[in-house]
Amino acid sequence: MKDSTNNSNSTVPNDNLTDNTFYPHLSLANLTMSLHRIHSHQECAESLKRPNNRSMDSPPARPRDPRHGSVLALMAFLLPVLALLAAFCINTAQMQLTQTELMVATDAAARAGGRAFSEHQTTDAAEVAAIATAALNDVDGEPLQIRSGEAAGEIEFGITTQPGGLTGRYLFQRMPIASITSGENIASAVRVNGRRDDSSLSGRVPLIIPGLFDTNDFASHQQSVAMQVDRDISLILDRSGSMVPELDFDWPSGKSPWYTSTKNAGVAAGMLTSSYSYYSGTSYYYAPGVNSMTYQQWVWNEHYGLEDCPSQPWQDLVEAVDAFLNVLDTTVQEEQVSVASYSEWATTDIGLTKDFSVVRSTIRSLNPGGWTAIGRGMEKGMPTLLSSDARPYAAKTMVVMTDGVENRGPDSLPTAQGFVQNCPLTIHTVTFGDGADQNAMRAVALAGGGKHYHAANGEQLKQIFEEIANNLPTILTE
Repeated sequence: MKDSTNNSNSTVPNDNLTDNTFYPHLSLANLTMSLHRIHSHQECAESLKRPNNRSMDSPPARPRDPRHGSVLALMAFLLPVLALLAAFCINTAQMQLTQTELMVATDAAARAGGRAFSEHQTTDAAEVAAIATAALNDVDGEPLQIRSGEAAGEIEFGITTQPGGLTGRYLFQRMPIASITSGENIASAVRVNGRRDDSSLSGRVPLIIPGLFDTNDFASHQQSVAMQVDRDISLILDRSGSMVPELDFDWPSGKSPWYTSTKNAGVAAGMLTSSYSYYSGTSYYYAPGVNSMTYQQWVWNEHYGLEDCPSQPWQDLVEAVDAFLNVLDTTVQEEQVSVASYSEWATTDIGLTKDFSVVRSTIRSLNPGGWTAIGRGMEKGMPTLLSSDARPYAAKTMVVMTDGVENRGPDSLPTAQGFVQNCPLTIHTVTFGDGADQNAMRAVALAGGGKHYHAANGEQLKQIFEEIANNLPTILTE
């Protein structure tokens, strides 16, 4: 039985491998999978034998690109071009920055020169201010250096005109310095020529990257003109009682010449004489040994003569304003002046006018007396600068003068602050004498963008008003 079984199992199998009768454990799918596994194991073994083999999980190598290396050739061509463009941009930026710095320095120098020329009325002062201000501003890392003198041609004086009318461009007309110094011509503008070239003190500007396009440096030029402009001016004057103090005299030493305690007895005894005052309608009785002639003689001896009579603050102010108007008469600009005055109340005494003789007569007609309300005076003066007589292109200036302390409202400081918020305005303040509140007026000038002045006496007050008249505002026209 056993042999028959073995014989049967050794029978040659059928060629049909798909027949599961003789090979029940094999199939075509299983055989294919087995062959695939054998092939995979062979490839893995061969890969382990090769050096620098890749990981089994790495993707297969990409085929080699036939264009490999063309980008490198393109970059080799573009890099020099990009370097040239970068150098050109850097040098161009340097040129633009230098031109801007030169413009700022030249504008500052022209404005400083114009301001000094306005205040001091000399070309020397203007040149000193322009040179000093220019040196405070760097151009390409070096202070701007400009020279004085007509031969250098870097600081010039002249006038500006508008051939095209109010909306036209300003044109500068140069004048010889000698004619200005001699008084033959009156200048109102200063021109500064800022330069960095072969003829300037600092020379040309070296490029950051020299040699580009065969250039190692460059030149730069800038002009700036500062001119003085017309003004509409409002004078705010103190006419309080302190401006006209009474000049009282003390009685002479000894007993008063007026003696009435024994009037009746003295009259009866014939020891007293009487006198009648028509001014007061009162009879006066004199002490023993004194009569009306004695009293009159004392008054004559004690009165001030014309040569030694002390001046009153009001008279000093009248003379100072007169000097102020005299200076305005000599300027090239065309100013208009208005006057407002104040005590405890304020009045608009005259509106803006070019007739300074009317201004003089108006001030002389005022009668001082009363308290001090500075803010009210400012409120009366401001409308004149906004009236139909005011010029739209004229600079507006207010000059506030006082010799005392503000004791009536409104306060001058908030008044000034309100003015400058609503209108382009410059407020100068002037205090006069020991009794003036300098700190308060200094704050008003600061709020108004102006300057505070203090005068201890009439002569200083006159000089201050002359300086304010010469202190013309300046604008840059080029």
